[in-house]
Amino acid sequence: MQRFPLTAQYLKTSLNLAKIEQKNADLPLFNLVRKERNLLVYNLGENQYLCIFSFGVVVMFGFEDKKELTKLLRRCTVGEEEVPVKDAKVVSEDYAVIIDTEQPESIDFDFARFKQLSLEKLLLVFHVIAQSVAIDFLENQIGETMQDVEIIHSNLAAKGSLAVKGSEALKMVGKSGNMVHFIINRLSLLDKPDTAWEDKDAETLFTSLRKMFELDDRFSALQFKIEFVQDSSQNILNTLAAKRSEYLEIIIIVLIAVEIIMAMVGVM
Repeated sequence: MQRFPLTAQYLKTSLNLAKIEQKNADLPLFNLVRKERNLLVYNLGENQYLCIFSFGVVVMFGFEDKKELTKLLRRCTVGEEEVPVKDAKVVSEDYAVIIDTEQPESIDFDFARFKQLSLEKLLLVFHVIAQSVAIDFLENQIGETMQDVEIIHSNLAAKGSLAVKGSEALKMVGKSGNMVHFIINRLSLLDKPDTAWEDKDAETLFTSLRKMFELDDRFSALQFKIEFVQDSSQNILNTLAAKRSEYLEIIIIVLIAVEIIMAMVGVM
């Protein structure tokens, strides 16, 4: 029996795969073994793989040394928008792949057991783990936004007033909109890898992994939270707009009153 560690870490909202490929092209140890629209897969040694997803998650397979993992992560960030790894908010997940010819293949919460090491099967594991880490990041982001919304609602319930600026409400709308865009265009949460479409056994494995990590349930919960934030933000904007209209009406009434008084004084 062999046990291989797997670590997936979120780096940032998007990774430029073309620039990463160019950056690592001159390194002999970085052997590019798979290239798709949203991922790069490098073989760095015997049973050691580095999988980089365009939606900002890097999966490292077969590496024990934490310092080595940090070095690999630094090879995956390029561009002016680069965020140093040491300053990035760490959202990661550890998993394992066990190779055991005497036991039936199975998917567990902490590990996947296979009879032999197959890159095609590993890619399905990488894909689901990467999506799980990306969802963790989104859950953290929407959680912080919901805390802001909760404070606004609590203040509204206690004092009957909105202690928030229009720009802050707009930021919440924009943040939730970016999350929706990220899920649809980058995370491709509801899409299956090409392998799962072409191979029935691969589809079964992919489905089992998705169920184990509860991707569909977590996606539904995330979608509900995003819709809640969007609705709350829109209601806040509508309330602020109504208050602004009231202020303008009062100002107009005051100006008309002042004009009438000045006219009356002029007559006298």
